[in-house]
Amino acid sequence: MPRRNKVPQKPGRNWSIARRLAILHIAAVCISYVLFGLVFYGARTNQLRNADHKIFRQEVAGITRMLREPNALELVGEELRSQLYEPDDVHPLLRFIDRGGRVVRESPAMGTRLPRSAFVPLPKDNRINLWKSGDGDYFQLAVIPLEENQLTGKGGVLQVGVTAREQRTMGVTLRYSMIAFIGWGLLFAFICSHFIVWLGLKPLEDISQTALSITKRELHTRIDHSTLPVELVSLAESFNSMLARLEESFARLSHYSGNLAHELRTPINTLMMAADIALSRERSAEEYRAALTASLEEFGRLSSIIDRMLFLARADIEKQDLFLQPLEAASEIENLFDYYLDAAEEAGIELTTSGNATILADQTLIRRALSNLIRNSLAHTPAGGSVSVSVRQGPQSTTEITIADTGCGIDPVHLPHIFDRFYRVQNDHEKVREGTGLGLAIVKAIMQMHLGSVEIESEPGVGTRVTLSFPPAENGKLTVF
Repeated sequence: MPRRNKVPQKPGRNWSIARRLAILHIAAVCISYVLFGLVFYGARTNQLRNADHKIFRQEVAGITRMLREPNALELVGEELRSQLYEPDDVHPLLRFIDRGGRVVRESPAMGTRLPRSAFVPLPKDNRINLWKSGDGDYFQLAVIPLEENQLTGKGGVLQVGVTAREQRTMGVTLRYSMIAFIGWGLLFAFICSHFIVWLGLKPLEDISQTALSITKRELHTRIDHSTLPVELVSLAESFNSMLARLEESFARLSHYSGNLAHELRTPINTLMMAADIALSRERSAEEYRAALTASLEEFGRLSSIIDRMLFLARADIEKQDLFLQPLEAASEIENLFDYYLDAAEEAGIELTTSGNATILADQTLIRRALSNLIRNSLAHTPAGGSVSVSVRQGPQSTTEITIADTGCGIDPVHLPHIFDRFYRVQNDHEKVREGTGLGLAIVKAIMQMHLGSVEIESEPGVGTRVTLSFPPAENGKLTVF
C-alpha cells in the first residue's frame, strides 16, 4: 500500500480561543448596531417624511380654501407678492393653470425653479412626488385638480411645490450620525471585548501556567479551584485527579524499577561470584560441574523473573489478546490438583474442591492464575492444614472461584499492596518470604484481561481467602459488570 504523506499545517493557522471569542463578540455587536441603525434610520426618516407630507397637505388645503373665498383674487395676489421678499422655503410655490393649459398666475420663482414638466398627474393614492431640481434642491410636488373658482374659471389645476431641503438635510445628518455611532461603537466594543475575553480566560491561563510549572519533582502540585468559575471547576478537578494518578504511577514505577534492579542484581551477583570462585584456581571436572549446576539454578531464577516481567508487559499492552472458550471450572481445578497432589501429601496438607460452573476464559492464563494461588497457599500452610477451592455463582450472574487456606495469614497492613509487583510480605518475626513478588501481580493482570476482579481476605494465624470474579458471558463475549 502506498504511503500517504501528511499535509503539513501552516503555522498560525489555528486561532486562539480569545481571538475567536473577540471576533464573534465584535461580529454580534456589529450586526446588532447595523440592524438597530437601519431600523432607527428607517423609522426616523419615515417620521420626517410623514411630518412634511402633513405640512404639505395643510398648505394645499389653505390654498384651496383661499380660492373659495369671495375675494380670492386679492388673497392669491397678496400671497404671490409676499413671495418676492421671502425665501422659497417659507411659502409653497404655486402655479394656476386653467382648463386650456394656460398659466393664469404663478409664484415668481416657479418658472426658474419648477418647470411644468416636473409635475405629473396626482396618483390615485394621493402620493406626493419628490423631485430634484437642477440646482440640487429637493421639492415635494403635487398636481391638485380645482373646482370652479375666480382665478381659473371652471376647472383647471393647481401645481404646488414645497421645498424638502430640511427633510433631506436631516436625513443626511442622521445617516452620517448613525455611521459615526456604529463606527465608534464598534471601536469601543473591540476594546471592551478584548478586555472581557482576557478577563474571562484568565483562569484558563492560570491553569496553563500551573500545568507548565509541574515537573516530575512537582507532581504533588494541585490546581486551587476555590477561586475558579463554576464551568472550570470540573476541569480543575479532572486535572488534579490526573496528577494524582500520575504521581501514584510515578511512585509505583520508581519503586518497581528499584525492585527490578534488586531482583536482577541478586542472581547476577551470585553467578559472577560463583564464576570468580571457580576460575580462581585450577579445579577438577567434578568441581566445575558443581559450579555449573549451582549457576544453572540461578539462571533458572533469572529466566523466571524475565518471563514473568515479559508476561506483565504484554498484559499491559495486549489486554484483549485472549483465546476465549467455555471451560468447566471444576475440571480445570482437578487437573491442577493432580499436579500438586504429591507435594500436598508430602507436606501433610489436604486439597479439596467443591462446586462447578462454566466460565468463558483463556485456558492457559486461567490455569496459570489458579496455579499461582494454589502454590502460594501450599507454601504458607503448615502441616495438618488444608487448601480448598470452591466455585459458586456470585451476584449479577458472575462466577466466583475462591481459594482458601488455613495458613499463617497476612497482616492487614500488607493487604492494600499485596498485588503490587515485587511486593513481598515481611512480618516482624520472619524474614522476607521467598519468591519474586510477581505471582499475585500476574493473577491480577490475568483477571483484568478477562474483565474480572480479584479480592483477598486474610487474618493472621487463621488463613487467607482469594476470590476470582469472572463476568457473565453473552454470545461468546465477556460482559462488563
